[in-house]
Amino acid sequence: MPSSTPSPESSLDRHLQALYPLARVLAGSEKAAILIEDVYSQVADVPPDERPDDERAWLFRLLIEHRDGSLPSTGADVHPGTETSFTDDPFRREVAEQTAERKLPVAFAACSLHERVILAVDVLASPSDELLASALDTTVENARSIRDQARSALRASLRDVLNGPERMLVDVALPDEALRAQLRTLFKDHFQPAPSSLRATVRDILERAQAKRKNDASDSSASGLSLLSSLGNKLSVRHLVGTLVLIGVLGLGITGWEYFTSSPSTAPPSPQSMVALAAQQASEITVAHPTTDAESAAAYVRETWDRRVAVPSIEGATLQGVGRLQAGSDAAIPVFLFDDPPEKARIVVYAFNYALLNRLGPHGTLDRSLRSQLTANRSLLEEEHADRNVVLWRQQDDILVAVAPHLSSSTLRTRIQR
Repeated sequence: MPSSTPSPESSLDRHLQALYPLARVLAGSEKAAILIEDVYSQVADVPPDERPDDERAWLFRLLIEHRDGSLPSTGADVHPGTETSFTDDPFRREVAEQTAERKLPVAFAACSLHERVILAVDVLASPSDELLASALDTTVENARSIRDQARSALRASLRDVLNGPERMLVDVALPDEALRAQLRTLFKDHFQPAPSSLRATVRDILERAQAKRKNDASDSSASGLSLLSSLGNKLSVRHLVGTLVLIGVLGLGITGWEYFTSSPSTAPPSPQSMVALAAQQASEITVAHPTTDAESAAAYVRETWDRRVAVPSIEGATLQGVGRLQAGSDAAIPVFLFDDPPEKARIVVYAFNYALLNRLGPHGTLDRSLRSQLTANRSLLEEEHADRNVVLWRQQDDILVAVAPHLSSSTLRTRIQR
């Protein structure tokens, strides 16, 4: 009759269900099985009579020591390794990724339209800095700054929808590449694929355009040959040359005719700095949305401009409301207006951002040196323009510019609270 006594190997096997959860905690779901296999490969070489009486405790100890990179001989004292950091802990990272994935749609939707567009280009095309700069029609340095600010904005938005422990876990244990991978999955799940009907329509548009180009080229070639043949038969060489010149001018259209008859075009306007624009217009801004509440002002900016801007606080000054600076046909800048009772004057704070600077063009440029300083840190920078004292600083992808003619730049700087 076969013996019912379990073999030494099966007695070790019965501990697997208890070992696997510990391996998951130690190594994460992807590497837990490998850790278990490595430990069992080690203990399988130990003869049964040399194994400790408490097999489960022995296996637990080996599992911990193997994860810590130390595999002492059987019977040695257990010396657990130092505490694993948040960023190196696979279980924490796994939970951080699960938490972020669950909240990511809300966090992404809470970002501004500008931020969402930049994030989409960043993850869908996996662009280099040069490709992103070309897509945004800006410099590589500015494109890199815009991209980094959009990523930071997504992180900030994600923190806003998490509670304390979740926020701490995502802050320290969720790598940037994991967040971008989740965002790529979000786009794939929510926005792809393109409808097959749209693909057919696009293909038809391209094919019809190609056919039209071929027909136009064929008609143009036939007309040209016919005209030259007729001219060759009826006109002298001198007349032929004169006619060809006339044809060339007519072919150029009005632009070509103006080249021969008009005076040189007016030179484009000289570039104006963003600081100068803010300083010059400070006294002209009026309140469009009266409020003394910062949350109400921020909500108005969000609804009107589709932007999330944190309203600054200025010591001793009271918020009056939100105004607008219209610079060109498609560039409107939100402006926070403050009453400064001790000085019986007003402080104006403009909320520019990098996208607005691109649209402003020569009407509001940012000096390369200032751009570099703003990109490198978030310190308050002092500037002066004529009799207007200016302080500016970066806040994610926003560039806030405070103007106070009645205060020195250094005094204004000390009163700004962020």
